[in-house]
Amino acid sequence: MLTQLAEAISEFSSAALAPLSGLTDQAKQFYQHYQTKGLGPVFLMTVAGIITLTLGFGYLLQYSINNWFSELAKALLGLGVANSIIAGGVFIRQKRAGMEAFGSGLVGLGLILNYLCLYFLGPYFTIIPDTTCFGLLLLNTLLGYGLSFKLDTKVVAIVALLGGSLAPLMLLDGGQAPLLYLPYLLLIGICSMVQSHKLAWPILVEVTALLHIACIQVLSVFISLPFASIGWQTGLILLAINGLFYLYSIASLLFVIKSALTPRLLAVPVALMIFILYTLTEWSRFAGELFAVNAILCALLYLIIKRDKDISALALAFAGSFAGFAALFLLSAELMGLVLLLEGLLLLWIGCKHRFSPIRAEAYVLLVLGIISSFINLFDVLTQSHYPQQSILSYQALLSLSMLLTCTLTYMAQKLISQYQTDLMKFDRLAVHFIRELLGVLYSVTIVVICYFVSDEYWLNTLPLISLLLLYISAKYTLRFSEILAWLWQLPLLGLVIFAILDANSLSFADQALNAKLARIELFVGLLLAYYWYKKHYANSKLIRLAYFVQLACYITLPLLLLPKVMRSWPEYIAIYLWLSSIGSLAIAYFVRHKVLRYEAQILTVLAILMTAAMCLAELWQGLVALAIGLLLLGLITLRFLQLPTEWQQITRLHWHISPYYLGLVIAVISQTLTNIFYPSWAITALIMCGYFTLITERHNTLGRRLKDALAPSYSLAYFAIYACALLPIILHSEMSLSLSMDNLLVNMAELGILILLARYLMTTRLAIRIHKKILPTTVLQWAWHGLLTISYMLWCYQLDISIAATMSAILLVVHASVVMFISLRALQTNLVRLAALLFALACMKVIVIDMASFELVQKVVAFIVIGVILLTVAYFYQKAKNNLQTQSLTS
Repeated sequence: MLTQLAEAISEFSSAALAPLSGLTDQAKQFYQHYQTKGLGPVFLMTVAGIITLTLGFGYLLQYSINNWFSELAKALLGLGVANSIIAGGVFIRQKRAGMEAFGSGLVGLGLILNYLCLYFLGPYFTIIPDTTCFGLLLLNTLLGYGLSFKLDTKVVAIVALLGGSLAPLMLLDGGQAPLLYLPYLLLIGICSMVQSHKLAWPILVEVTALLHIACIQVLSVFISLPFASIGWQTGLILLAINGLFYLYSIASLLFVIKSALTPRLLAVPVALMIFILYTLTEWSRFAGELFAVNAILCALLYLIIKRDKDISALALAFAGSFAGFAALFLLSAELMGLVLLLEGLLLLWIGCKHRFSPIRAEAYVLLVLGIISSFINLFDVLTQSHYPQQSILSYQALLSLSMLLTCTLTYMAQKLISQYQTDLMKFDRLAVHFIRELLGVLYSVTIVVICYFVSDEYWLNTLPLISLLLLYISAKYTLRFSEILAWLWQLPLLGLVIFAILDANSLSFADQALNAKLARIELFVGLLLAYYWYKKHYANSKLIRLAYFVQLACYITLPLLLLPKVMRSWPEYIAIYLWLSSIGSLAIAYFVRHKVLRYEAQILTVLAILMTAAMCLAELWQGLVALAIGLLLLGLITLRFLQLPTEWQQITRLHWHISPYYLGLVIAVISQTLTNIFYPSWAITALIMCGYFTLITERHNTLGRRLKDALAPSYSLAYFAIYACALLPIILHSEMSLSLSMDNLLVNMAELGILILLARYLMTTRLAIRIHKKILPTTVLQWAWHGLLTISYMLWCYQLDISIAATMSAILLVVHASVVMFISLRALQTNLVRLAALLFALACMKVIVIDMASFELVQKVVAFIVIGVILLTVAYFYQKAKNNLQTQSLTS
């Protein structure tokens, strides 16, 4: 970007300094002209001789006046010598072939000496009055131009120009000379233009124009400015200044140059335009009126010379510039921006149409200044403490109209540059890009201001439309700043939402003001839809990723929009809302297809399940409704999962895996609800859940086959849930008082059912047992079942009277141990002998250590007799059964 700007500035600078380079080229051409003729040394010696003789003659006059003749005599002698040199030069040029250049040099030397003698006659020794000296200088200048016309020599023309223009500067310190100098310069300019036309030498009139600009600036030092009034003398001066402008800028192009305008040729008219604008402003208090008159004159010139497209376009540009500056002086300062924009637009049209880079550069400056002026005026108006009471409506309308016109003119400017952009320089391309960026700012500020004037309450609600407009412009022209500005315009809308929350001291949507409610909706919808706009209209933007992540955040927020309201106003409905949010997030995840949304749907589902369980536990009917909604969702996913498309399977996979456990929750809720009708007991629910998990972990039943794929990742969890549910009644029983009651009876029934269920489960080779054999061997499961049996009947016994419970529990331990001993006789069950021994030892320890202290005599008799009989009987039959097994093994 910086390299392009540097190249553009370099290109523009070379065009702007073209006249100076033209003078250098002209001097080189002079020397090369004589060099090609073999007269290069003669040319250099002639120039050196003229300079040397001029200096010597000047010092001779000074010395002679001081030492020899009188002042008048020496001056007259000098004039005689100078004119003799002129006559000799004319003679040599006309009579001596090949000596034309030398003769022209002598004529130029004579003219210079005449100027020097007149200087000594006039201001140096004041021998003659200034007016007389001025007249003699004019005659010498006319003589020079006359000789130039007759001899067709450029050297004499240059000498007459420089001497005639600069010599009168010596007379500007008094008298009427300053007032006569400008008409005098106008006369010299006419002569130079005529001579330039005759010699076909356009550079002469360009040098004359630049020289006279410098002379007028010197003249401004010697007169009192600005003119307080316009009399015949000041009027003549101002007329001469304007005449010089039209002479060099329009007449010279029409009658002398007569070629297509180039940046070098255009530099002089542009310099003259700047000169006259500055000079009239500094010299007269009526600059605005003078600019207006010049605008009319330039417009008339445009109509008169319309056939010449280049010069007529230049005249039109001058008319626009004069009109603009006239408006600056005559109109209100509030319209300054519009005036500058109009003038800049006109100059831009001319510069683009005729490819004049200096005019385009001036137009760019004026356009930027006009936009800045409009912003300053807008800021001044909006920061006023109060509006005028009687004109507030008209003032707002005027300001709105001003901003609209500013936008229109800026749009026309960028449209104009766009039409010629392929033919312009790099600097112009940067300029059009910058103007388009400014245009985006103008559009947005103008719309905001107008909306503020229409309604100071809802004006911020138009910001999304402004952002959309800026995004459209940025996409059409690849404008980075306008795109960023479109996003930044959302910050005031966010500020409105935050301020409304603080003002209402509430996050509730219903408590906010209407404009804040609209701001919330606009902000959310705008951020949500921004990515879709980018994808369709501006897919190569660097901010498309930002739009994508903002949209993703909106989608994440969408299912949770009403959650704060539900939690604050209707907390009992939170489980239902979470299920509905989960369904909504599933749909969003399917259409948007981002893993974050899938995670959100999964998290919402888990939270919905937990809240549903909690509300069912609290026995709220809303929990049952939420349970039904969850069952409908997860049941549908479970039944149709394998037939769903791949996208849906990715989204609902966790729901599918959770569904067996959610079905268990439904069964538990139904069980607990039914038991609550008669007599509440969690033990019965634990029994049912234990049976449910034993079913789903197997494959020989319909439910297990249906849920096998869904249960596969968490199969071990379901298996261990069997034993967790089996332990639950024991845990509940341990926290209850042991007595004959309905609670204990239901728990006893649940424990008995679980023992029967587990016994049946363990007696058959099960899939889950085989899979988890390394973690839970069969022996461990057997020992655990017997331990659970032992705990159960111990709890049952102690629900009776203590006198019966102790004896019965001891007898049951012995019976249990005896049965285990007989079981150990079976094949692959020999390891149960140790369990039987452990049970016998436990029975003995219980009787001896615990029960003996509390037994009465009768209890001791009964306990020991019964236990003894049991032991002897068991010993007899155990030995008999073992002998039979040994005999069978020997026989086989």
